[in-house]
Amino acid sequence: MIDSPSSNATAFEAWRRSRIIEYLVPLLGSLSLLISCRLISGKKYFWNDELFSYYLVADKSMSHMLVAFHDKINNSPPLYFILGWFWAHVFGASEVSLRLFSSVSMCIALWLLWLTLRRRYGFYAGSIGVLVVFCASTVVLWQNAEARMYGLFMATAALCFFLYDAACRNEQPSGRLLAGTMLAHIALVNSHLFGLLYSGVFLLAFILTDWRFKRLRIRLYLTIVLSWLSLLPYLPSFVNQADAGKPRSYPPIPNLSDLIIFTGMSPSSMVSLLVIVALLLVGLAWLVYDVKLLRGCDATGHFSRKADSEVPLLVAAYLLLALPSFVWIISRLIKPIFVDRYMIPNAIAWTVFLAFAVVRLIPCIWRGQQITRLSSELSTLIARTLVLIFIAVLLAYPIVSAKRYWRESLPGLDDARFGYPDLPIVVQESHDFIMRAHYSPQSSRYFFILDWPSAVAPASGIFGPEEYKQIEALGRNYPKMQRQIMQSDAFLAKYDRFLVLDYLDFDKRCPPKLKGLSSFFTDIHCPQWVEAKLLHNPQYKVEVLGQNRRHTMLLAQRQ
Repeated sequence: MIDSPSSNATAFEAWRRSRIIEYLVPLLGSLSLLISCRLISGKKYFWNDELFSYYLVADKSMSHMLVAFHDKINNSPPLYFILGWFWAHVFGASEVSLRLFSSVSMCIALWLLWLTLRRRYGFYAGSIGVLVVFCASTVVLWQNAEARMYGLFMATAALCFFLYDAACRNEQPSGRLLAGTMLAHIALVNSHLFGLLYSGVFLLAFILTDWRFKRLRIRLYLTIVLSWLSLLPYLPSFVNQADAGKPRSYPPIPNLSDLIIFTGMSPSSMVSLLVIVALLLVGLAWLVYDVKLLRGCDATGHFSRKADSEVPLLVAAYLLLALPSFVWIISRLIKPIFVDRYMIPNAIAWTVFLAFAVVRLIPCIWRGQQITRLSSELSTLIARTLVLIFIAVLLAYPIVSAKRYWRESLPGLDDARFGYPDLPIVVQESHDFIMRAHYSPQSSRYFFILDWPSAVAPASGIFGPEEYKQIEALGRNYPKMQRQIMQSDAFLAKYDRFLVLDYLDFDKRCPPKLKGLSSFFTDIHCPQWVEAKLLHNPQYKVEVLGQNRRHTMLLAQRQ
């Protein structure tokens, strides 16, 4: 019997409504990330790196901001600071505002990846793949509430991935798609220094996928290569910024555990690591050998058309996952550049692997259990209910985690308890100095001392020279900070008595390990100005006034 037009309309309306309901998942995911960002921002202050962002984007003048950007304050392409400047001048430059800029960028990335995976793997698989990463990954949640460029970096990489998938579904991409791909890659390479590496990964993924499908699309490859030319105006700034890393800089040389932990999304046990390895091996087997067992377990049906194949996503995912290994090798052999947040777009790979597991592995396991003796309708209902519960838990996790976040105290709050309220305070560590100079009610008391011999001393750690150049550049561009950033000789000539905020073990020499560094903080940063100018100088008497959880307060007096 043929359905009446009214029944067809009703069925269509029900279908349309059900599709709209699916969009609640990325909407709620975005809301969860935004709420999490807001809650965390109310509990913590800007720290060192965020304040380096703040001074640029809060600059009253765009032209002056670009001049300061050219200096050694940050080592990053300009897109974040340009967009952040406009954001700050519309929404303000508070902690909440600047961190929400990152969170909004993360939400954009979430939507783009959800749309991509839903198109390939369906609603349930796509939702689980995206939410596990965006709502449970430590790196993603951390950068979701940071006033830095990593949210934008994630959003531009997700846009490139979205357009990569769209281009793989078309034998000959349209001019509009090519233009969009070029603009996306221009944004990617200008959002972070590693953007060029990730752009190269997508180019290689295109080439390998096309080789697999026996096609050649030169225009598409050239579109990505030409986008790299957008970095040419940034090169003079890059050369100047890179000088901050000479003769040495953060990060330390990574070890094997650093690679395993980051690549495996920070597994907390050997079991989770084994699960990750098994997932990768099964996915690789499908990609290379097209395993029939997994093909039969596809919950969405076998892809019959080249345009519907999941091969492009798996190719890109494995290449993304291989990038940290490449960076790790470079860091071991040439220069250390291995930092987890620098490679945050690798989260894209895990969204693909998780969606793949839901579609291909879970149905196989489900079919093999006795529970399938129940009716297929009841079995499906149980499975979907469990999935929806899991999704609900994931959506709630960022908010729960944010509520548990510990509340920071005002920087320098207890410095006054050591007495001598009229004396200046030298702060040995730039992180403590810049926070106190920005937040403390007595911010003018705090000083950072520039002493190049102390900064490059072997015992100062790898961060000493970079710290010197960054703080010097900050003072060079912002007069408020310039008054509190002084050369050693000038400061000692001006003040006979002063306080020093130093590490707890200020009187111990840090180990001079410049090669084969371990992960201990003393190998990274151990300022030597107090040791070089005060402790072993008979002209000065140094007295310990007391300690708090992290610092020792010293009183230095000229004899």
